[in-house]
Amino acid sequence: MTAPTTAAAVANAFLDIQECDSDQFPRIDQMKLQKLLYYAHAWWLAHKGEELFSEDIEAWPWGPVVRDIYGQFRDFGRRPISGKRATELRKIGDGFLDFQIGEPSAVEDEVKEFLQSIWNAHKNFTGIQLSNSTHMPGEPWTIMRDQFESLDNKPRIPNELIRDVYRSKISAA
Repeated sequence: MTAPTTAAAVANAFLDIQECDSDQFPRIDQMKLQKLLYYAHAWWLAHKGEELFSEDIEAWPWGPVVRDIYGQFRDFGRRPISGKRATELRKIGDGFLDFQIGEPSAVEDEVKEFLQSIWNAHKNFTGIQLSNSTHMPGEPWTIMRDQFESLDNKPRIPNELIRDVYRSKISAA
């Protein structure tokens, strides 16, 4: 089964949702974007049983990270992300080198509505606060840290682990 979207499309959707929100909240910086991607993917896995996007989520020292998105926005550091959108490499033909870098297609309406709910639940938190919540006991990142002891190699967090932990949260509610 193919994921309904890409991490780049989800990142852009969150940046667009933020632009349309007139409330006061901590703006999206690199860390907040990473945690929004993680929570969107985790809750999608829990509710739908399939991945939201196919890119791996890795256990980095400061929490779950999608490597490609980090690379695209790392220059912002702790500053709010503005004036930039994520891009992706797309196959545009049958040839060996038929690739192009460009903005991803917008997410479908069902995904956008889902991302809006994730945004509403998390927008009032800073990236550090969201990162701290991924470090709580029983969270997938914490399980990976405890298993590997060091996250210097930035291991992939298995989707099955993320799904099962977040499904248990639904069952407990």
